[in-house]
Amino acid sequence: MLNGLQQTEIQRLWTRKVAQDETGVPFSECHRNLMPVSAEFLCALASGIGARNILEIGGSSGISTIALAVAAKATQGRVISLEIEPIRQAESKQTIAKLGLSDFVDFRLGDAAQTLPELSDLEFVLIDCEKDDYIRFFDMLRMHPGGIVVADNVVSHQLSAYVTHVQSRPGAQSITLPVGQGLEITRVAN
Repeated sequence: MLNGLQQTEIQRLWTRKVAQDETGVPFSECHRNLMPVSAEFLCALASGIGARNILEIGGSSGISTIALAVAAKATQGRVISLEIEPIRQAESKQTIAKLGLSDFVDFRLGDAAQTLPELSDLEFVLIDCEKDDYIRFFDMLRMHPGGIVVADNVVSHQLSAYVTHVQSRPGAQSITLPVGQGLEITRVAN
């Protein structure tokens, strides 16, 4: 579903992220992006389920935002992109505008814990933020019945506590997929 220009922008952002990792840029200054293969998967999944009310917690400089905005365009939906770091979000805004996807993204700067209580009936959520916040933010979500929550980095960061938490939640179905750095896909029944 991602076109050539969108894939080029994703690859540009990913190449920079890898270079930052290799050159030892301090973690606090690194752009923390979703792997391109994971972005492709998210785009297909979100659009495939017809998600219109989409949220990303941790947009960084925009790889996941591009993928989810393309899905929102396909479903005539909207992405709320939460990011706490202003420089990363500013770059994401520029990239989204360059790709003509601004109408499908609502950028919000700040701590997700302050915004999540305002949101409800979410159909698709990506959690890709500070790993210590995954369980807390998951528990704050007010999902549409049957909504999907995807958490990135569950394999690469050994997020077994999160995986156990969501897989044991009553009424939820959850599976770990070896896509990118490991995605936990959770369908929330209520």
